[in-house]
Amino acid sequence: MKKSILWILVPVAVAALAWLLMGDSEEQRILDRLEQIRELAEVSEQENPLTALARAKQLGSLFSTTTRYDLSTLGHGVTEISSRKELTQRILAGRSKLLSLELVLLAPRVEIDGDHATVGITGTALGATHDGQGKFMDVHRIEIDLVR
Repeated sequence: MKKSILWILVPVAVAALAWLLMGDSEEQRILDRLEQIRELAEVSEQENPLTALARAKQLGSLFSTTTRYDLSTLGHGVTEISSRKELTQRILAGRSKLLSLELVLLAPRVEIDGDHATVGITGTALGATHDGQGKFMDVHRIEIDLVR
């Protein structure tokens, strides 16, 4: 899968980094936020540039100002993004390459210990790109570490 598409998939998996307001029903709140991010990341039809920008900004706003992505298991190394603006630009660049993207989050496991939470989740991505490479399907198991 192309690295630009990873900028959509990985944020879906690590989205709770920006949010994590652990309190009552902490596990459910984390899962609800992941679902919100999954919905925003999907591309169900040809998006006009304003719609794509709005969705990218919404998605980027759900993250902390600085985010760190370890994509070394996917062959891309570690990337640190120091602003929401940069994250939004990367999300927008990835979305612009897509004709469609459907995401499914399977078998979420949330473990909470004080101010730390770990989320293990399997995500599938089914989509198509503008560049004529046709359809793709990816499946990844991702671990997310969250600190309040």
